Amino acid sequence: MPDSKPTSSNPWTWIPSLYTAEGLPYVLVMTVSVVMYKGLGISNTDLALYTSWLYLPWVIKPLWSPVVDILRTRRWWIWVMQILIGGGLAGVALTIPAPNFFQWTLACFWLLAFSSATHDIAADGFYLLATTEKEQSFFVGIRTTFYRIATIFGQGLLVILAGYIQSHTGLAKVEIIVGVKPDAAVMQSTDSDWRWGEMTEGHLRIVAKPQRIQIAPQPRAKTEIAALIADAKNWNTTNNFYRTQQRAQANGKKGEGKSWWAQGVSGQLGEFLRTHLGRKSAAISDVAGNIAVISLNLSEPPGKEIVVT
Repeated sequence: MPDSKPTSSNPWTWIPSLYTAEGLPYVLVMTVSVVMYKGLGISNTDLALYTSWLYLPWVIKPLWSPVVDILRTRRWWIWVMQILIGGGLAGVALTIPAPNFFQWTLACFWLLAFSSATHDIAADGFYLLATTEKEQSFFVGIRTTFYRIATIFGQGLLVILAGYIQSHTGLAKVEIIVGVKPDAAVMQSTDSDWRWGEMTEGHLRIVAKPQRIQIAPQPRAKTEIAALIADAKNWNTTNNFYRTQQRAQANGKKGEGKSWWAQGVSGQLGEFLRTHLGRKSAAISDVAGNIAVISLNLSEPPGKEIVVT
């Protein structure tokens, strides 16, 4: 359905804001999402797999562009898609604290991606209908400029602002000094005397014990290192520093049966590539580098849930 001319004859009143709104969701989905997930501890494997699929709506958007051309006006599509984009951004913000935040935020990013791709279709069509050929030739650089401004703001200034807020809010940073000393004592067990720092009243802060550690450079048996790490993890689990129920559910989902694609295609192909093109496995050593254990606790009971990163 064709759109009527905009009420204002001056394209400067709507082209800059329209193409800023077109570029910002794209960079949020494709760039800022990767930075956010990396900061939230998502593995590189999951990042590469799931965030790469977010580009799909922009690839296949010609499939539903005729629907945008036929149903309603382009102005209507622009308004509706911008509302959905705002809802998707709100959904990302509200689902980050959720237990299964990765799945929920991905769903919101998918909503953002499809809404943004549809918004691109409607915006470009509206631009062609609402401007003359002379105006189109003049504003082709203007709209590209504001699209790039949105890109710079999204993947540059917005990320810098988020990093500044993260580093200047919350609990103060803890400085831990680590050194290497040949004759340093070797930790044999994680006794309880190191596990709690000093509890003090006053300003809430993170207490590290010890704040200065010396590690001997001599390698140790892998079994000893594994035992120390397991003991520390067990103590964290016992004191509810790990969300054991949520971790168990996540591990259970990962351990479910493989899909038909993994069994019949990707799994077989991966095994073939590893067998015929992969590197030959070298002999595995039974020694590992040395470690030390540091306890981190709050200086006083916080009265609420505190996230320490």
